[in-house]
Amino acid sequence: MEKSVKGFQAKAKLSETEQKKVLTESIEKGRSRATSAPFRDASLAPNQQAMLLQRKKKMHELELEYREQMDALKDKMDKREPLFRLSEVNAAFEMQRERMLERKRQMTQAENENWAHLREIENSASSRPLLIEDAHYRAPKKKIEKSASSPDTKGIDASITPKAVFGGREEYEKDITIRTAMAASWYQNSDWAQKVREINERADTRVKLHEITYPNKGDGHALTRGRLMHTLPAQVPAVY
Repeated sequence: MEKSVKGFQAKAKLSETEQKKVLTESIEKGRSRATSAPFRDASLAPNQQAMLLQRKKKMHELELEYREQMDALKDKMDKREPLFRLSEVNAAFEMQRERMLERKRQMTQAENENWAHLREIENSASSRPLLIEDAHYRAPKKKIEKSASSPDTKGIDASITPKAVFGGREEYEKDITIRTAMAASWYQNSDWAQKVREINERADTRVKLHEITYPNKGDGHALTRGRLMHTLPAQVPAVY
């Protein structure tokens, strides 16, 4: 340890000697410089009046240049072309309104065509015979106006005829044929008719969904809440 202390002391002494040497040289260098300004003749002094006039002239030139730039910018702003003219905006609104009307007209035309197509399909379907009339029937190649097997509907009571069928449309001949076939005794005494009556009875007498009472399932979050409250699992009440 004494050897290390002596080594550190030698290094510190050497560093102190170098610092004192630098400080002494700096003091001598500073003292060697002149401490007063030399005498200057009046003829060698700068012309302050001429410098002031030159600076004022330069400021006036810069002011004129700035004013010209501002005037040019203001003139450019006054004569600039607008991004959107009022006539162009009105034309755009008018074009949008025309496109809206044209699109509405197209949608109306498409809807009318779709309804006409649906009516054509219904009329075509109503002119075809049913399997209940003849299971081995094959449609002829030529279009016929009326099926040859259409039943006579003169004897059917008009009171049982529904007034509004499929949105209030006119009743098709097939509707009358189906109703007549379902009113026949052979159909009423069939197993399928009995099955249909049972299905309708169950649907009419079933309990409504909002009237069904469900058993209480208890508090499903009791165990989780008990753990969060640092309750022992054994002390948590049963869920069910």
